[in-house]
Amino acid sequence: MCFWKSPLWRKYSCTTMSKEVSGMVILKYELKRHRTYILGWAIALAVCIFLMTPTYYSFLDAASVELFETMGTTDFYRSVGVSMEYLTSSLGIYGFLTSFFMIASGVFGMHFGISVHTRECTEGTSEYLFTKPFPRKTIYWAKALTVLIGVVVVGAAYLLASFLAMAMFRSGTPWGEFFLIALSLTLVTLFFAAMGLMVGILFPRNRSPLLTAGLVVFVEYCITSFSNIISNRAISFLSPYSFFGAAKISETGFYDMTYLGWGVLLVTLFLVLSYGVFLKKDIQFRS
Repeated sequence: MCFWKSPLWRKYSCTTMSKEVSGMVILKYELKRHRTYILGWAIALAVCIFLMTPTYYSFLDAASVELFETMGTTDFYRSVGVSMEYLTSSLGIYGFLTSFFMIASGVFGMHFGISVHTRECTEGTSEYLFTKPFPRKTIYWAKALTVLIGVVVVGAAYLLASFLAMAMFRSGTPWGEFFLIALSLTLVTLFFAAMGLMVGILFPRNRSPLLTAGLVVFVEYCITSFSNIISNRAISFLSPYSFFGAAKISETGFYDMTYLGWGVLLVTLFLVLSYGVFLKKDIQFRS
């Protein structure tokens, strides 16, 4: 007799299975459950960067020197971590656009990380998942791997669309620097996804994960903007948007190792904390 009410759970788990097989069952189920969401974000970001890159470069080519001088006197470009000198370089516009698409990808990553856990409580399926033969650590890592795959798919789609846009519409691109800037979007998304996993486990009955993700990402971006304007490096460590600035990558040829190490430490901390809490915390069933 099969105990699952969900048709997908019935299809994948109505047999006795090993831990490895059960992990794959959950992973396949979660990927099928979220595939539309993942593909939607991947296609949206890919289409936007592909269309906007040649548009903004055309604007750059047609702009006058006086316009650049006027734009360079504002604090806006300092707040996003670019200068007018960098903006007029071969990758300036692309780095500028990527800094804004990181906001969207950050919302995706954190919302996905939160909702992959909160949906079990808000949709009333937690009791079927957590009281049946799947160990909690298997459930945790299957869900975490689902989020990781989603982040990689979105990041790969953005990278591919960016590469096509730059190859087709912009000559003389320094490809090493380009790949570092494009990859930084995936790294920022991964950071927020790990944070989202932690938030989703700590607050499993959150009924507004998208609002939560949007607020957190907005605050983090404001922290980076503020630290850029006042030139305070200490504050910048509070936001992942400070870790992968396009202008800094262009200047040094690689990521800032201090920021990179700090980011890896924080992601590890988020995962360890969420894993420990997930194994011990009482599961909130139907609300």
